[in-house]
Amino acid sequence: MKCSKRSWNKPLLISLSLFVSLFLFWISNAMLLARTEKGGAQRVEIIPTADVDLDRAIALYRQGEYEEAIKIFYRILPLLSPGKKTEALYSMADCYRLIGRKEDAIKIYQLLIQSDPSSAFAPTAYFWEGKLLSELGQFAQAAGALKIAVEKADPQTANAASFLLALCQLRIGEEEKGVCRLRELVEKSADLRVEAAAVLATYYESIFDWRNAFEFWSIVLQESKDPHTKSKALTRCGWAAWKSGQAKEAEHYLTQASGGPPYTEWNRIANSGLFEFYLSQNRYKEAIQFYEKHKEGFIENQKEKILLDLSTAYIETKDYSKALSIIDVFLTNYPKSSLVDLAIYRKIVANYYLEQGSLEKNAQQFFSQYPSSPYIYPLLYLEAEDYNRTGKFALALPIWEKLESAHSGLVSKEAILLGRANSLYGLEKWSEAAELFKKFLTEYPKSREMVHVKIHLASVLEKVGEKKEALKYWQEALGAVKRNDPERQSCLEQIGILAYDLKENSLAAETMQKVLSEYPHSSYRGIAAWIVGQSKYDNKQYEAAIEYFSLAREAEPEKLYLAATLMLAWIAYHQDDVEKVCSYVQSYEDNYKKGAESIPPELYYWIASRLLQKGKLDLAVLYFKKVIQTAQSKDKYYISSLWQLAETERKLMNWKEANTYYLEFQKADPQNASNSPVLLGLAETQIALGQFVDAQKNLEEVLLKEPEGENNAKARMLIGDNYLAQKNYREAAKAYTTLSLIYQDDTITPKAMQKAAFSFSKAGDNDQAAFWEKKLKEKYPKYKPDA
Repeated sequence: MKCSKRSWNKPLLISLSLFVSLFLFWISNAMLLARTEKGGAQRVEIIPTADVDLDRAIALYRQGEYEEAIKIFYRILPLLSPGKKTEALYSMADCYRLIGRKEDAIKIYQLLIQSDPSSAFAPTAYFWEGKLLSELGQFAQAAGALKIAVEKADPQTANAASFLLALCQLRIGEEEKGVCRLRELVEKSADLRVEAAAVLATYYESIFDWRNAFEFWSIVLQESKDPHTKSKALTRCGWAAWKSGQAKEAEHYLTQASGGPPYTEWNRIANSGLFEFYLSQNRYKEAIQFYEKHKEGFIENQKEKILLDLSTAYIETKDYSKALSIIDVFLTNYPKSSLVDLAIYRKIVANYYLEQGSLEKNAQQFFSQYPSSPYIYPLLYLEAEDYNRTGKFALALPIWEKLESAHSGLVSKEAILLGRANSLYGLEKWSEAAELFKKFLTEYPKSREMVHVKIHLASVLEKVGEKKEALKYWQEALGAVKRNDPERQSCLEQIGILAYDLKENSLAAETMQKVLSEYPHSSYRGIAAWIVGQSKYDNKQYEAAIEYFSLAREAEPEKLYLAATLMLAWIAYHQDDVEKVCSYVQSYEDNYKKGAESIPPELYYWIASRLLQKGKLDLAVLYFKKVIQTAQSKDKYYISSLWQLAETERKLMNWKEANTYYLEFQKADPQNASNSPVLLGLAETQIALGQFVDAQKNLEEVLLKEPEGENNAKARMLIGDNYLAQKNYREAAKAYTTLSLIYQDDTITPKAMQKAAFSFSKAGDNDQAAFWEKKLKEKYPKYKPDA
């Protein structure tokens, strides 16, 4: 800057002139002091002309004539009194500062401070010294001067000094002190609150503390009066909110800040931010619409990237043809861009989704054309994923291993680990797959793939027989899914089945109840109904159990019809409804298939016994026969059924069948083979079959075993029957009359009398026949003879 036509403005001459002037000033002061001392007695008042020049210089300074003022200050400085000299130095330094000669201004401020440190001008001089030093990048020296200004200056200047000091501290490694000072200004200084907040926001952005950045940009936005500053703060609020995870706030601020045309600087930044925000939120259609609206409204140096990101949005919306056209535009407009390899990679991706068979060829061309491109690895990832998708796990596995060793930042370790685990799963290498799935869960506990990994791991553990651990992972997966997620159904179904296998019946029933209520068309509906039915049955909730077992029969007839039918039969058994039991058993038998469970002998036995009680002898015989067909020969139900069959067939007068069962009973139960009831029943069948000798032998054995009592009486009755069957009427009559005389019973005795009368009649002894008929009527008047 020119001061005059002479060379006053040259820094070297100015510095030299300053030195000379100061020297002359010192000499003049000394001479003036000497003259004053000599002439003091004369009391002569000297009018200092330098004061007049000082006033003139200050006036020029105030009028903006800084260079002219500096000339006068230099000339009069040696002639001024100490107080006036300080004022002149301060004004002179200000002139240098205002014409941009910062180094000279700093020297004058420093001279002022050295010559008159207690002056009222000194604190402000410290402030300006610090400010100018900071502008020259000498932050450490500036901080020293500003600290003194903070301590000694008036409140307004001290606040300004504190603000500048904080800026210096941020630059010299004293960030904590600087931040603390700025926060204090935000809280306490009305004048500098906005400026301090803006600096803090910028500082927090630089260290990626987006939440604090958002807080202080919000203050700037709310309190700044400057439209440009507000526009900047609005945009920065949007970015900071986005980066700090406050998506709703980010969209709000970026939307407000976006706009155009015409496009301001901050419109463009906001537009670029909002476009990227839509992409980050997977709102690809909105990103595309926004781009179409503001094609020319983005940051210039971001246009290449934004165009490629637009192609990604089209890929994500499955508009692959449009993505390809965008990429072609990029390659035409930016053929020498550093992003060309990225564009080619995206083109391969779009082509892959249009024609999946194109991947291998295009990938090989890319590897040859761009051998050093970082996008080789995402392309390898796409290849490996395609192999996994098409079941070519053996081809995928070495690619995953290559990616794992490459450590590319463009393919996440998480994706590689999961892809490799899936390949091992597809190759049925269960142990290795389980190990990798577990590693994934440990290293990426917050992964979006967590549910799928736990499901795969649970499936693997089931296959290797680790059912309890598998159940744990199924339960964890269930806890991580939402009610409407499709994975919830699989989790519930598998938990129910595994819990049932592990005999955790309560958990199994509770889970399968949810399957039935939430997924009524589940392919596991039958087994779910079976498991719930079992639980209801165990808790004796028979009506509810009937509902679920009936559903199981209907939903899974091939696998569960027989088992559910059997359970329904057992329920009817507990309800003592023999007709229903018979119905279910018949249904079971009609649908029985080889390999299915047989109806237990005890159930057949119970049915036969109940039918016997109800007098349905023919049906009882049928079910007793089923017992001996299904039970083991040593089984109690087998032996008891032989006995019941013998007795029932005897009552039905099926003598041959009865005789057979008595004999089989004797073989099956030797200990009871000669019991009186057995011998009596067997003898009766033998009489009917004409086996009179065997019958007589058995009856005599009973008489020997039991010389009196009911069985003795029955044996005597049958002895008479044996004679009667042989038409030996005399012996028959003898047996009956003897029985009538020695045994008195309201059933046996009158029957013996009746048979005695009949035998006498057949023997031709009508008197004895009449006698016994009369005696029968007298003693048992209400007795009704057998037909």
